[in-house]
Amino acid sequence: MGKSFYRFRSTNNLLDGYSELEKQTIYFARPEQLNDPMEGYRDIYWRGDLIAWKNLFAHYVFCLERISSLLLISGEDNKIDADHIPVFGSTDDLPTDSYKNLFRKIKARFLENKYVSALILAISKRSTPIRREELAFYYDCMHIPALKLIFDVYIEENLSQEGNRIDDKAFAGISGVVSNDFVGLLEKSITDGEADQVIVNELFKAKSHIKQQSNLIHKHNGTISSSKPNKNLLMIDFPSLYLNRLEEITFPKWYTSCFMSECKNSSVWGHYGNNHTGMCLIFDSENINDRSYIKLNGITGWGSSGPIYGDKAMEFHPIDYKKGFGEIDFFTSIGSLPIPVLNTMWYMDEAGNTSVCANKMNVDEDAWRSNYWSNFIRGLTVKSKDWEYENEYRLILHSSITDLSEKDRRTLTYDFSSLKGIIFGINTKEEDKLKTIKIIEDKCNKHSRSDFKFYQAYYCADENCIKSVEMSLVKFSGNV
Repeated sequence: MGKSFYRFRSTNNLLDGYSELEKQTIYFARPEQLNDPMEGYRDIYWRGDLIAWKNLFAHYVFCLERISSLLLISGEDNKIDADHIPVFGSTDDLPTDSYKNLFRKIKARFLENKYVSALILAISKRSTPIRREELAFYYDCMHIPALKLIFDVYIEENLSQEGNRIDDKAFAGISGVVSNDFVGLLEKSITDGEADQVIVNELFKAKSHIKQQSNLIHKHNGTISSSKPNKNLLMIDFPSLYLNRLEEITFPKWYTSCFMSECKNSSVWGHYGNNHTGMCLIFDSENINDRSYIKLNGITGWGSSGPIYGDKAMEFHPIDYKKGFGEIDFFTSIGSLPIPVLNTMWYMDEAGNTSVCANKMNVDEDAWRSNYWSNFIRGLTVKSKDWEYENEYRLILHSSITDLSEKDRRTLTYDFSSLKGIIFGINTKEEDKLKTIKIIEDKCNKHSRSDFKFYQAYYCADENCIKSVEMSLVKFSGNV
């Protein structure tokens, strides 16, 4: 027998709404469903050689072209959103040879442009890491030029009308950045100590905030038409949406189920126990090498007839409220892509040369994978000190072979032997207590258990916290 872990649930989740207690299910939520907007946040930076940077911007143009083609085909008839940005795609995914040749032409036109190539070269010489907001600035510089080059090729290939051509003023911004050696001067000021890296990062953040406010004002005033959301996405919103999606190719999508190491905090009962009307489930764990696990049943693979279900031991990961968010090197952390795609799209140039960013993976793949998964878990188990009162532990669910977007696929079941007790909240309704007792009675009879315990929460004035007392008269013999 290992440590006890506490899971707060509303009566709607446990009883009539989702029947979690009857079905013995544990639901794994999407990060967006959690109450901390910083869930899964990682301080990602970009630092690489010319091969890596050229491939990054080529990938940007690949995704931009796909959205451009969608707009050509559907106009404003069908909604285009961030999910349509094919960050996991590659040239091999294009449906026809003619389409592949079209993109190769666009890619070459983009990378060979004198301003684009000069800016990429300057960026590749940076010795200090580039943060998200700075990279967003460079994407903004390249965005309209990239669109111009894409539509130039469309018009040449009779895929778009001459009226859609973007004039040469598109290069005004990027030409100024290049001619003034913006990147080189920035690098020199940082390395010479004239500018602090933190201050530089804050300046780019400030620029990003100004851009967001400006776009909001233009949309509010009608300068940017709300009647053309697809065009707005392509022309205005794409750079930031792309950056948000780009992070997905580093680590797999993840889902979590939250537990606590104690159940005395009134605020926790208020937030997660539905204003003390809910309940707290007490789970037992298994100790393996000084780590706590619980056995859950879920999808473990796929067969000819569909998903294969099996048991798997899932670890209770403690949340660290002191570490701070870790840094992630983007170019060495692209782990959500197949190796062939990783090599052709990210680590190799047209001549077959390999980026230095692939060295860690190629030299010692096992060590690279160990560090990769360590960084993955670390990013999901760090929260600010504001949340320290929760004393949270979490189970983490992810998969490289199963799409877990459907709720049923991330609703796992536990063995009844893992559930050793239930604490009723101070305000739990009597009718909900009776429903719960009946469900547990049936399960105890079915599994011949007589050790299940019920508790009643109450406010302890002496200790100024929520405590619980065993309801020792409510017990079952475990006889069928």
